Amino acid sequence: MNKELLEKLAGYAKVAYGYDGEITADTTFDELGKGSMKMIALTSTIENELDAEVTIHEVMKMKTFGELVDRVEEEMDE
Repeated sequence: MNKELLEKLAGYAKVAYGYDGEITADTTFDELGKGSMKMIALTSTIENELDAEVTIHEVMKMKTFGELVDRVEEEMDE
């Protein structure tokens, strides 16, 4: 897993979710607080900042933040 990408995405998630805690690959979306508007904010930031498209539908199926990092990494490699 790309540690630099994890840190970058964690920063985006903290802003989108208004989350103060530490975000690791094992952090679950339940811990962040599921909210579709928050997820939209996060996926929009990812698309704008990293030019990687991940849909809300995909994120809603994910359990951990690490899954999101792996998915964004795949998108960036294409």
